[in-house]
Amino acid sequence: MNRGGSWRFISLFCVIPAILFSTKALLAEPVNLTELGVILPSIAVNAENVSIDLKVNVENDEPSTTFVTAHTASGSVLQRNNLGYWIPWSGKLDELINNFSTRTGDELFIKILKEENMSNEMFPIRITVGYETSSRLKFGVFELIKGHN
Repeated sequence: MNRGGSWRFISLFCVIPAILFSTKALLAEPVNLTELGVILPSIAVNAENVSIDLKVNVENDEPSTTFVTAHTASGSVLQRNNLGYWIPWSGKLDELINNFSTRTGDELFIKILKEENMSNEMFPIRITVGYETSSRLKFGVFELIKGHN
């Protein structure tokens, strides 16, 4: 991945002063990510069966890589690899794994979770999704919160 020196000092998670609470339905429409990061609506989930996909409007951008990371309430820092598994992540941007998300027109389809049993996890879980072009990185953040079963 192409990482300029300035990217090394960017913390994807320092720009998040608060997380907004909402419903999954709000993420049904494509979202726009930004270079400074955007706070997306939180998603309340049934912890026994969690499936989340996100559509991202890339407009005229040409994403070369996509990524998904998670910060859990228990302190784990994870990234989703291109096979859909969650693995430990160092927090270094140059160690992000390309998820090879599908693009159709101006939309990226990013898989985040598929039929995951998260009943043993502590909530909330902060999810970051993003993509990189030849000249910039854009991302957004939302929280998974435990809904009522």
